Amino acid sequence: VVYESRAVKNEEELRLLRYVNRVSSDAHIAMMRQARPGIMEYQLESTFAYSCHYNGGCRLLSYTPIAGSGPNSAVLHYGHAGAPNDRKLEDGDIVLCDMGSELYCYASDITNSFPASGTFTADQRLIFETVAAMQSAVLGAMRSGVQWAAMHELAYRVLCERLAAAGLLVGDVDALMAANVAAVLMPHGLGHFMGIDTHDVGGYPKGAVRDSREGFKNLRAQRELKPGN
Repeated sequence: VVYESRAVKNEEELRLLRYVNRVSSDAHIAMMRQARPGIMEYQLESTFAYSCHYNGGCRLLSYTPIAGSGPNSAVLHYGHAGAPNDRKLEDGDIVLCDMGSELYCYASDITNSFPASGTFTADQRLIFETVAAMQSAVLGAMRSGVQWAAMHELAYRVLCERLAAAGLLVGDVDALMAANVAAVLMPHGLGHFMGIDTHDVGGYPKGAVRDSREGFKNLRAQRELKPGN
């Protein structure tokens, strides 16, 4: 009962989540404007924390900030005490910043990738635009009554379409989907619920069965979307 009540937000909770995510989004923009070869990853982290507190009154962050540049951008959950955002940005780096602020216990969670120099290489642009197309397709298809696993599958399809068109994958898109090739490139699940926890509860209501397929088995939600999710 508690899980399901947390999975559906009332209007006051939605306003708070929109606010804290807007503050975090503005802080990500501030980081992008500051980023350049020669500065340290922790300087991006400090810019984010300062912007959230100074401009939005969000004193706390919802999780340990991740500011991964170059090879660090490929390390899942980089930024912890053993790898504390301490690399210097270099020309040609992609920077991945995964950071969110918190207000009244409600969390935000935003990941953003951009070139340290301000200019993508051709390969970097291809991957960036592929992920942006996946995101756009999912946002356009989300509505009440849709199964979240279908959104994950849609993201996989766009991934296969884009990379096949670029010549990085070979074969018919339907055949690539049937072989679940996209799971090799995107082994994690699409998104998660947000609220009092950064990865909030309620993704698996009573009776939901976890999909055993690669990629799909890592989904943090297996349910029909409802208003307020």
